[in-house]
Amino acid sequence: MIPNTAFDASPPPAPSRRSGQPPVRGLSPRLPLEQVSNVEPGPRPLDLARCPATPWQGAGSQPAVMVMRDQERWRVKATADSASSAIEVSLGKLFQLTGLLAPDHALVSAAEGLAGTGQHVGTRYDTAFQDLGDFLISDAAADEAAAGDPDARRGYDALRAWHAKAVADNAALLRGAGVDWWALQGADARRHAATDQARFDALEAMNRLLPVDLRCEQLRHYVVSRWLGNWDQLNYRLENFGYTLRDGARVGMSLDFGSSGPLGFRHPQSGAMLPKADSRTVAMAQRPPSLFPIPDAFASNVAEFDAFGPDPGNLQDVLAWPYGFQSESVAAPFRPPVAPDPAVADTLAEMGYRLALVPHAAIARVIECHWPTAAEWPTPQAMAQRLVERRNALVARFAPAQIHEWIQADPSRARQVRQSVAGALTAVLGPVAAARGHTALERVHARLSRTD
Repeated sequence: MIPNTAFDASPPPAPSRRSGQPPVRGLSPRLPLEQVSNVEPGPRPLDLARCPATPWQGAGSQPAVMVMRDQERWRVKATADSASSAIEVSLGKLFQLTGLLAPDHALVSAAEGLAGTGQHVGTRYDTAFQDLGDFLISDAAADEAAAGDPDARRGYDALRAWHAKAVADNAALLRGAGVDWWALQGADARRHAATDQARFDALEAMNRLLPVDLRCEQLRHYVVSRWLGNWDQLNYRLENFGYTLRDGARVGMSLDFGSSGPLGFRHPQSGAMLPKADSRTVAMAQRPPSLFPIPDAFASNVAEFDAFGPDPGNLQDVLAWPYGFQSESVAAPFRPPVAPDPAVADTLAEMGYRLALVPHAAIARVIECHWPTAAEWPTPQAMAQRLVERRNALVARFAPAQIHEWIQADPSRARQVRQSVAGALTAVLGPVAAARGHTALERVHARLSRTD
């Protein structure tokens, strides 16, 4: 195990513990191997117009449908335009390159029930997936958190009751007001916001009680989200991350990359998607008064937000994201002066190794195949270069000796990580392009394994 990590080098100001995410965007440390399904690379949109579709009833703020394609289920959502869709598909595939779980992404040219001629975003639906918000209020999560301790179970159940009361109180408020929550005004909006704060605080308190292996799954995905500049890592209802099942074990899965990379938020009037650098004020202003407010520490830090520059910053500094307060329960366990749990330190070292293994050429190939050519976004070459810069900045926060020590401490675990990244390269790029990536991966491993 790695007792300390260079990610902890310079503690940032402690942010508020109030947490959440705006509504306007629509395991064990020994992670089981995952082979993502073999989707052909290249801009080949799916035409699902002739496939049966039903309106989507789950999370998300954008129009969406569930489509049956042979034996596959695809959730297809509308986006602002084809360029936005291409960016989201690109970032989803980049996430998969790390060997961690994200659903397969594809452009969709047409689907029954979705208007518009632009290309939509399709994600392969995983029936075993349960988002973090729903998981936390489940009996399964209570059992995991209590671990057979009756007192711990009673404490967790009290948090569930607190959450349920907040949800019920706001539902009653909305019935009385006769409007949707985002349209509330005045005293009703303030009351809803206060109760919404209680709802999220209960979820965050429950999240902190989960066993360390499940929290380490969140940490793995948090690190990759920082690499990809995903401001909306959890979402204010904790819908963008959750757990699915692989070989009977809960494994983390991330969804929705609509605020990743250089992609920002919609212009309030025109509806056009804005680059990250132009979305700072939109990110702050778009929250309606009926949603629990952004903490002052984040609102006053707007000029320092990570707008997809070459360095995503220290991992423990959640102030770098507009909605980083939603991820406070992920970052707190390794923020100085806290001494990380050995499993947390081990996970951080694993993620430094995992990111280092992803070949530059593989990153460039994903961007080459899927990136839009719209003038307002970076060129494929510039985007690939920025992704490599950000990855290198994260990896550099580990001394090579730290990753070397991690490899030597558990070579079978290191081999498992290499196999998961290699399998992801094959699935995302295809066997021919992946063969070169496998060679590059082994070169990186050899370099990190040297004792000189």
